[in-house]
Amino acid sequence: MEHIAAFMLLIACSDNLQTCKEIPAPAVAYETVDQCEAELTPAVRTMSASQKKSFGKCVEIDPALFYEDAEIVWDVTQDGEIEVSLELINPEMSIQSIARADVPDTTSRLN
Repeated sequence: MEHIAAFMLLIACSDNLQTCKEIPAPAVAYETVDQCEAELTPAVRTMSASQKKSFGKCVEIDPALFYEDAEIVWDVTQDGEIEVSLELINPEMSIQSIARADVPDTTSRLN
């Protein structure tokens, strides 16, 4: 059984960052954050060819959360940073102990 440690979030936005949408990542999840980060820059670069503003971030995740009902909530700030949180469908579980997006910033901006 695979150990899931991270997922990649790719976001494409309009020039003014008012309209943004999530773009499918090259993989559903990664066994290590390093594997995700190795694919992040090429993924953002590929996306940048067809999108006005492109952003990407690898988010570290507890492997147990991958099999839970959760929603990825994200926002692109005016300075082009991605803020990510995970909201569990089952609110009895503590989200702070499950997922962290506070690892050193791996946001890639190519535009």
